[in-house]
Amino acid sequence: MGKIIRTTLIGGVLFLLPLVFIVVVVEKAYQIIKVVATPLGNFFSTDSIAGIALVDVMTVVIMLLCCLIAGLFARSPVGRKLHRKLDTILLNVIPGYAWLKGVIGNIQDEDAEKVLKPVLVRFDDFYQLAFESDRTRDGLVAIYLPDAPDPRSGAVNYVTADRIQPIDAGFMDVVKSYKHLGRDSLEMIPRDGVDR
Repeated sequence: MGKIIRTTLIGGVLFLLPLVFIVVVVEKAYQIIKVVATPLGNFFSTDSIAGIALVDVMTVVIMLLCCLIAGLFARSPVGRKLHRKLDTILLNVIPGYAWLKGVIGNIQDEDAEKVLKPVLVRFDDFYQLAFESDRTRDGLVAIYLPDAPDPRSGAVNYVTADRIQPIDAGFMDVVKSYKHLGRDSLEMIPRDGVDR
């Protein structure tokens, strides 16, 4: 019972943490940009309700323009290079960042797929869905084997590359399968069969 409460509590924290972070960042950004928008609003009468509303609207418009400019920068070669460097630093500094990155919603992003790539692993007498997390040049692969029904806990193992088979499934497909004790997991097995 204590384990269920603990894992549920941790799951709630992991769910709320990114939401709280986003709310705090947006609120701080709004306050900073409002400082910029207020002098612009002084060209109009800010003593009335309409004037105060105009400052708020200008703040939101400036925030959206900043997001657009940041998005354009993120798509540029320099922005992508900076993103990769920051991502590598966060992976090394923050425990569980790869997991959080996957769960938060970057799963469709190419970088997230590289962080925890869903695979089928062949052991001596069974197969298991897992996540490939790293690979060496000489063919050794680090895999994360989630536990069921809580895929946030598991084990890291090392296997040779010939035991790994890519699957046509996303991160959340595998997570959902583990949470449901393997239900619908057979749909993720390659249609042309498994490597032997």
